[in-house]
Amino acid sequence: MFGKIALFELRYQLRNPVFWVAAVIFFLLTYGAMASDDITIGGGGNVNLNSPVAIVTTHLVLTIFFMFVTTAFVANVIVRDEESGFGPLIRSTQVSKFSYLLGRFAGAFIAAALAFLVVPLGIWLGSLMPWLDPETIGPNRFAYYAVAYFVFAMPSVFMVSALFFAVATMTRSMMYTYVAVVGFLVLYIVLNAIMGSQPEYRDLASYVEPFGLAAFGNATRYWTAAESNSMIPPVDSVLLVNRAIWLGFAVLMLALAYWRFRFASKAISARKARKAAKKEAKLARKEPSIVDTLPEPTPERAGWARLVARTKFEMGQVLRSPAFFILLLMGLFNAFGSLWFGNEIYGTPARPITFSMIEPLMGSFTIIPIIIAIYYGGELVWRDRDRKFHEIVDSTSVPGWSYMVPKTIAVAFVLIATLLISVVAAILIQAGRGYTDFEIGKYLAWYVLPLSVDMLLIAILSIFVQALSPNKYVGWGIMVLYTIATIVLATMGFDHPLYLYGSTGQMRVSDINGADVGWATGWWLRLYWGAIALALAVLAHMLWRRGADAALLPRLRQMPRRLVSPAGGILAASLLVAALSGGWIFYQMNVLNEYRTQDDVEAALAAYEKKYLKYETLPQPTATDVRLAVDLYPEETRMQARGRIAFANNTEAPIEQLHLRLPDPNAEILSLNVAGATLAMNDEENLYRIYRFEEPLAPGATGEFTFTTRRWQQGLRAQGDDTRLVRNGTFLNNSEFMPQIGMDRSGLLQDRATRRKYGLPSELRQAKLEDESARNRNYVGNAPWVTSDITVSTVAGQTPIAPGDRVADDVEGDRRVARFVAEQPILGFFSIQSADYEVARREHDGTTLEIYHHPTHDFNVERMLDAMEASLDYYEANFGPYQFDYARIIEFPGYASFAQAFAGTIPFSERIGFIADNGDAEAIDYVTYVTAHELGHQYWAHQLISADQQGGTMLVETMAQYSALMVMKDLYGEDNIRRFLKYELDNYLSARGSEAIEELPLERVENQGYIHYRKGAVAMYLLQDRLGEDRVNAMLSDLLERYRFKGAPFANSRDLVGGFASLARNERERDLVEDLLRRITLYDLKAEEAVVREMDDGRFETEIEIEADKFYADGKGEERKAMLDDVIEIGLFTERPGLGAFDADDVIQMRRYPVRSGAQTVRIVTERRPAFAGIDPYNKYIDRNSDDNIVATE
Repeated sequence: MFGKIALFELRYQLRNPVFWVAAVIFFLLTYGAMASDDITIGGGGNVNLNSPVAIVTTHLVLTIFFMFVTTAFVANVIVRDEESGFGPLIRSTQVSKFSYLLGRFAGAFIAAALAFLVVPLGIWLGSLMPWLDPETIGPNRFAYYAVAYFVFAMPSVFMVSALFFAVATMTRSMMYTYVAVVGFLVLYIVLNAIMGSQPEYRDLASYVEPFGLAAFGNATRYWTAAESNSMIPPVDSVLLVNRAIWLGFAVLMLALAYWRFRFASKAISARKARKAAKKEAKLARKEPSIVDTLPEPTPERAGWARLVARTKFEMGQVLRSPAFFILLLMGLFNAFGSLWFGNEIYGTPARPITFSMIEPLMGSFTIIPIIIAIYYGGELVWRDRDRKFHEIVDSTSVPGWSYMVPKTIAVAFVLIATLLISVVAAILIQAGRGYTDFEIGKYLAWYVLPLSVDMLLIAILSIFVQALSPNKYVGWGIMVLYTIATIVLATMGFDHPLYLYGSTGQMRVSDINGADVGWATGWWLRLYWGAIALALAVLAHMLWRRGADAALLPRLRQMPRRLVSPAGGILAASLLVAALSGGWIFYQMNVLNEYRTQDDVEAALAAYEKKYLKYETLPQPTATDVRLAVDLYPEETRMQARGRIAFANNTEAPIEQLHLRLPDPNAEILSLNVAGATLAMNDEENLYRIYRFEEPLAPGATGEFTFTTRRWQQGLRAQGDDTRLVRNGTFLNNSEFMPQIGMDRSGLLQDRATRRKYGLPSELRQAKLEDESARNRNYVGNAPWVTSDITVSTVAGQTPIAPGDRVADDVEGDRRVARFVAEQPILGFFSIQSADYEVARREHDGTTLEIYHHPTHDFNVERMLDAMEASLDYYEANFGPYQFDYARIIEFPGYASFAQAFAGTIPFSERIGFIADNGDAEAIDYVTYVTAHELGHQYWAHQLISADQQGGTMLVETMAQYSALMVMKDLYGEDNIRRFLKYELDNYLSARGSEAIEELPLERVENQGYIHYRKGAVAMYLLQDRLGEDRVNAMLSDLLERYRFKGAPFANSRDLVGGFASLARNERERDLVEDLLRRITLYDLKAEEAVVREMDDGRFETEIEIEADKFYADGKGEERKAMLDDVIEIGLFTERPGLGAFDADDVIQMRRYPVRSGAQTVRIVTERRPAFAGIDPYNKYIDRNSDDNIVATE
């Protein structure tokens, strides 16, 4: 009987349209992701689109979304019989409970498994499409798909099936089952985000994450592209335990369902029975009232009363629904994770300032109002029909509007209430973290008000769709497809807000600049979409079903008659407003400004490269002096710059042409004149000009050009407002408004597949280290060292800032004008800033330290000043003199999260340092670290600038990393550096697998951040540890002295690596320099166990079993074993390094011991008993798995 019932259920599910609709949708999703250039899951870079890792990732990700489909199959098993009334008939037969319940489950689960087969089918078919770049497709092997489907996907589908089958069995309600699905998904997202963001929780997540993504991610976290393309993800002990845990959970859920299931109709609970009895008793006690006369009818008052009463009634239906509170609690729980744990850098949180709470709240909570709008749009529209009450209601004489309008208003009020509740939750979190400046006005203006309108747009669309749909499930399905389509279309380049319903742009919030960015665009779009939504509401009213006939066609036939009514007038007015506002927005976005899709941008960049890259190596003059007058009009988001640039021919041959370009398309050239030259070519579209000298510019000869440029955001832009030139907090670098000399490749297409798509060479690489001609250019352009005289004017209430000594600063009427002069050389790459600042100053050994900050962002100003002092003290003592008598940190709006060093000035985002919460003494002090890093650039970039070739960023970014690490070591001691090195090591190893072109050794790095920042920090720390900090600093000081403010030929990484090699005192140190800087070297160091034995004299002998290996890798990640013969630190501790308040008192012994490849034993005798032992306990080596370096002693 079990088999027959399972087969019956399977046949039923296969005939069910839900099966085929789900199969088609998931096939199209998978096929589209594989066959499209715009959507990738798991692949990318050097990882093939159909690599084993990409196939498994696709399966795992889609099992999460397939959860809704699986639930539709298994929950329908139980609920279907109850809703159809067929349940009593079945229960009257001789069929057993086991056969009935689990047979039905088995049939539904097999149907779900069969439906999920479209996922591997979609991947396979998509990979065969002829338009795909063949270099991104690997071999299609059956084993890849089989492992992904049977080992990774099916256990998850079974677990989900069992869980929600149990929920449906106990509740016998599809609504509560789907509420449980949403709750499970929200809980999963929050816990996954928390554990994924905390490295110490990753091992735990590998065991408890239900879909296997964490176990799979940890197993492949450090895989290279070569490994991802060729290796089947390992089914190791952790993954097996994970699968066993959740398969066991699934069996437990089935057992629970079996135990709770009764062959009887669902009984009313005791609580509901008591509630019903009380209600009946109350009605029985109520005396009927008798009146002599009826009140005089007043239609206007009756209509208003009806509207109020119906609205209250509809709101009550939502607010009394348990599903509403469950969804609300889920949303608050989801938001809690983002609000409490969000904005962390190196594990250090940010203060919960209101502006920094709003964007996480938007990202984490607003999915719940969307779900409420969609769900209750269907529930309220179909409630009367679901309860068989519609014929009575529809036979009354009430007007048609009284059905639809109250439902819409009710949903709107509920959504507003939901958003207000989320604000209260955010305020409670602020209070819980000790922050009391709640700024409720910002919550209301920046969050509640705009999102209320946005959610109402979705609610009206949902009601309109439900009014046209044959049942609410179809309506819900259409709304889900709408939600998916808006995301998919945007990723495919169809992102114009005039045709994506409800698109209102992105409003960016900042304490410095408020909500100015995106505010006007958002409200114009809300007017446009609001008018369309009103039209949809009127159409929903006109098409509202009344009576027994629910067919759409008869209602459509009645439309012309219904248009001749006040509703028709409202419809016409709303369409007129939509047409007028839409036309105005189109003019603003497509005529006054240019709208370009991603494909348009890529095609333009490809054409630009084909036309101009050939000029990259053409000898050009270099700028020597800059005279600028910059006028900022922040209230108009406009600026104008006038300038004179002096240049010289520092090459050995005459120069016939001068190439000038304006890299930023947001700027325009108003005038440009080159003395002694004529315009030979003017590409106005690309802002590229070629001038021919009347007489070739001889070696050593000089010249100049003058220019006037303008940057001005006029009106609304489809792709977002300018975030650089703003009302308060302008931050522009000179390439964004000033013509640059010569061509360079910055900003050109990098992705190999995209380049091949447009007929370009697949790789755009930096000049090789062996190319000596590349040393004639530095990597920031043809303006290495210049003197400058810059005048900046802005509104009187703001402070203008530029590099150089401030020689004048006056207020002239409503304008403030400041002049900055740099007579000493500065790098020809500088910034202009302006905002309403407060200034904190401190004098330190003849240098004025200044922090320009937003008036309320003074939390870390003293810490920054202390860090500036400590950094300058260390750098001047070890690297040489600081070149300026000022050092300025200038806060800018948090539209980006970085700090950047210019000559004596450091723009610093409000999000990464100014609001950091350093209340926890054990947290990493990244404010000091970032400050030290940027001040390090005053030496490594602004005294020594590297050549534009391989290794260039090693001399700039890696050395700034080293400089900052030494300051941190000086301030906090070596014992507290481990956690920072652990973050850097983990980021480096994790990023290797996503390398787009080729991983290179540090010496040859091609502006690859994960190498020059992350790997560079670890490598430099180990080198100074082994070679000696003082010796390394002396070598670096000599290198700076050789190249300080020097022109071509510029320094390159060989100068630096050669310096490290010169410090090696023996073969081991020479090998270490080679391994860290000239090779891609990985270590595998592991402490297997540590056994402590108390000796007769009271001392303790610790015997540590160690495994050690070394590997060399090529650029694609292919590894080969190498012989390890080194001296590596082995330590004994009373506390585990890297956790808690670990410090020097917890170190019993730390010494270097000879370590060779393979297994070995080290014995150490100490006075104290250790609790932990480890090899390389401070993460100084690039270890593929540093988590196993330390073990607890036995």
